Amino acid sequence: MDEEDKPNNYPAADNALSHAANDKAQNDTATSTNKSINDYYGHKIGFFQTLSLVLNALLMVYAQVGQSGIVLSSLNPDLTTEFQSSSSNNDDTSEGRCNAQDLEFYKQYGGNASLAPQVDYCARSYNGGCILNGTCAGICFQDLYGYSANCTTCVGNVSPCGIGLGCALFCIVDGTAPACIDCLRPCIDDFHVCTGLPAVEFAVENQAVGLAGQDTAMTSAAAAAAGASNFDSSNANSAANQCNNYDSSEVDNWYTVYNLTYGKSIADAWKGGAKFLAIVIVLFSGIWPYVKNIILVIVWYMPMTIKTQTSILLWLSRLSKYTLVDVFAVIGVIVGVQLQLNLGGMEVITRAEPRFGIIAFFLATLWEFIQIEMIKVMHERMVFGGEDANSQTGGERLFFSRLWISVLMLLATITLYIVGAVSEFIYIESSNGSGGMCLKSYNLVSVGNALVNELSLTGNISPGQTWFLYLVYVLLILAFPVITHTMQIVFIAARSQSKTLKRLIKWASAISCFASVEVLLIGTFAVESKFEEFIKSIAGDENTDLIDIKSGLGSGFYVLIPYCFVGSFLQMSLLVRRDVAAEPAVDSSRKEDLNGVTEDGSPTEVLNIEVGSDDIETKKKVKIQIQE
Repeated sequence: MDEEDKPNNYPAADNALSHAANDKAQNDTATSTNKSINDYYGHKIGFFQTLSLVLNALLMVYAQVGQSGIVLSSLNPDLTTEFQSSSSNNDDTSEGRCNAQDLEFYKQYGGNASLAPQVDYCARSYNGGCILNGTCAGICFQDLYGYSANCTTCVGNVSPCGIGLGCALFCIVDGTAPACIDCLRPCIDDFHVCTGLPAVEFAVENQAVGLAGQDTAMTSAAAAAAGASNFDSSNANSAANQCNNYDSSEVDNWYTVYNLTYGKSIADAWKGGAKFLAIVIVLFSGIWPYVKNIILVIVWYMPMTIKTQTSILLWLSRLSKYTLVDVFAVIGVIVGVQLQLNLGGMEVITRAEPRFGIIAFFLATLWEFIQIEMIKVMHERMVFGGEDANSQTGGERLFFSRLWISVLMLLATITLYIVGAVSEFIYIESSNGSGGMCLKSYNLVSVGNALVNELSLTGNISPGQTWFLYLVYVLLILAFPVITHTMQIVFIAARSQSKTLKRLIKWASAISCFASVEVLLIGTFAVESKFEEFIKSIAGDENTDLIDIKSGLGSGFYVLIPYCFVGSFLQMSLLVRRDVAAEPAVDSSRKEDLNGVTEDGSPTEVLNIEVGSDDIETKKKVKIQIQE
């Protein structure tokens, strides 16, 4: 067709591109109009939205006032205080005469179980038998068993006490017989009060120092020293990683030693030196939840541009999950306090249980997140006309026009997640009471498993809440990242612009907004930074000297930091974007001529192909079709 034969409204290349630019300008004008979301839906819907946010805030308040968890101990805290006060008294009074070295010998011999055989041997065999001679019995304990002179003054009273109680009949044949020991019970109790040594039994760590004195060729002090040296040399490597193996099922009573509430935890963390932990929890779990609700009310009622509304709702969706820092801090405490300690010679098992306060806090956060997503959908449907309209309102593209960039980012993201998940995430060291340290190492999977292990569920009065918290952890830390990356793989592999796949990547975006690996990192870092001080604040000032505990972050923690950045940018880059607004879709019933225009001269649907896109291939296709 010659130039003069072309109709005046023929869509030449320059006119077509100019037409697209005009459409974009018109669209920008429309999107710059200040209008509130409430203007679209009316005051009735606005009232229910506001009511929902108010109820959500009330649930948040309830969760923060209520109990989030409790820390339990197998040892009555009153007894711990009693022992601490007696063992610290090392003067010439009648109580607490034994020192720390005496306590170590006492533990190596087996504790309370060794007392009767040792007293019986001294009374019958040492230097011909001490019988009722208290001074002789004290020297026997110094010479054979290595106790200090101040400590052994308490031993001399045991035999005379037994005679006064009429125990000779039970003990004359065998001083270790059960009947003899039962008769001597009051005398043994007085011995523990005098020495300050705990009335508990310990596993004998080395038989060479178990019951010295029975036809040995060395003195007991030498045997104890040799035994201790032998223990150190033979177990130097294993003791460092050897944990106590106390049977939690044999614990008759669990004593509450600490109540986890929002306010109390912050106050104790601040006083205990864990100020960073207190600040993080206040900002993310104390202030941010209510700020989000206020912003949602403002976005709903205040007139603003469509672009501003869309941006605010998008960032609220992305940042909503950071409210969960408190949830992961509680999870960190529950896992971290699963300890088997030796406090001054006493076997102590500690554990923790969640309470409904932290469950309510998670539910309130989930409620808030769902409402944000609902308002986003309502806003998009009313402003952009829904997905059907969106599919025809301009050119669509990804952030990167070259697919291999997204592929490399996806591979890097998946690799970082796998390596970070299986590597050591955090470790906790505690004294095992035998000169070594018990090392507990956790990765992402084992942290979750620790929430529902045997120790956590033993004597647990709220197993349902514990399992719920475990399910939350599995979904947010393990399942949601895997689901998101699976959707990303499918989207990139297909690389199609169909509605189904665009909807798929939108779902992936919503799920990734609630995948909370980065929130776990913040909560874990905050707890670990002052974990020792926090544990000592739980134990109380009178017991801090008895606790030897350390913690640290593993390589998996640091690998997951770049994962969070790369993963977030990858998801944002995969969202389908529109460059310009072209003409609405043309009714198929309208008659088109061969020149690409309708009878009334309006351009056909061919101009809806990504005009203004950065994709060079797309621009070429547009130009070719226009020229044809």
